[in-house]
Amino acid sequence: MGRIRHQDTTWARYLTLAVTSMLLSVLLALPLRADPARLEQLLRMGELLVILQEEGAAYGADLDAEMLDGRGGATWLAQARAIHAPARLHDTFSQAFARALDGQDTAAMEAFLDSDLGHRVTGLELETRRAMLDPDVAAAADATAEAAQAAHLPRLAAVEDFIRRADLLDPNVTSGLNANLAFYRALVAGGGFPYDISETEMLNEVWAQAPDMRSELQGWLRSYLFAAYGPLSDDELRRYTAFCESRPGQELSRALFAGFEAMFVQVSADLGRALGQRLTGQSL
Repeated sequence: MGRIRHQDTTWARYLTLAVTSMLLSVLLALPLRADPARLEQLLRMGELLVILQEEGAAYGADLDAEMLDGRGGATWLAQARAIHAPARLHDTFSQAFARALDGQDTAAMEAFLDSDLGHRVTGLELETRRAMLDPDVAAAADATAEAAQAAHLPRLAAVEDFIRRADLLDPNVTSGLNANLAFYRALVAGGGFPYDISETEMLNEVWAQAPDMRSELQGWLRSYLFAAYGPLSDDELRRYTAFCESRPGQELSRALFAGFEAMFVQVSADLGRALGQRLTGQSL
C-alpha cells in the first residue's frame, strides 16, 4: 500500500457488500486487537523500503547535480543511500504506524490484505513501482496514461475515481510539503546558504511549491496506478475502491500516511543537514 513519493514521494484499499458481509461474520469471532507488525508483513514493507532506498539514491544524484555541481561523487551517493537504509526507514515508519493504529481493531484490514485480491494488489503495486525505477519505464507509463486520457478510456476514469475516493492526493501533497520544509530547515541549519533565511521565508518558499507539487503528484499517481492496476478486472478495481472508502480502509490509509510522513520528514532533514555541511565545506 505504498503510494507516498519521496519529496513529492505514496497508498489505500476496498470492499463490496458481499465482502463486507463475509468480513463481519469473521470479525464477530475475533477479539479487538491491533497488530501493526502483521500488517507490515502483509504489505511487504521490507520490499517497499528497498525500492524507496533506490528512489532516495536517485534523488541524491539529482541533488549532487543541482546543488553540488556533480562534485559530491561516490561519497555523497553512498551517504544518500545510507540515509535511506531500509533498517533506518523501517524503525521510523514502524513507530509512527503503530502509534496511528493504537486502539484500532486491525482484523478487517488484515482480512482484506490477506485475501487473494489483497495479495494481488500489493504485488502489482510493488512490481510497478520497482519497474518505474527505470526512467524509460516511468516515461512510458506517463505516455500510456496520457494516451488513455486522450482516448477517454473508462479504465483511466476508474483509476482517477479511485485516487479521489481513496483520498490519495491531498495527504501526499501535505507530506511532501512537510518533508520539503524539514529539508530546508536542516539545510539552513547546516550552513547551506551564505545568508540568513527566516522561518517565514522558508514557509513561504515551501508553500509556493504546493501548486506544482499537486500537479506533479496527480500525474505520478495517475501514471503509476493506471499501470499497476491494469491487470485488475473492472469488478476487482471497484471492490478495491470500496475497501478504501470503508472505515478499515480509511484507518489503514491514515496510519500509512502517518508512518510515511514521519519517515520522509526524517530522511529529508538528514539529507538537508548533510548537504548543508558539504556546501559549507566547498565554500571554505
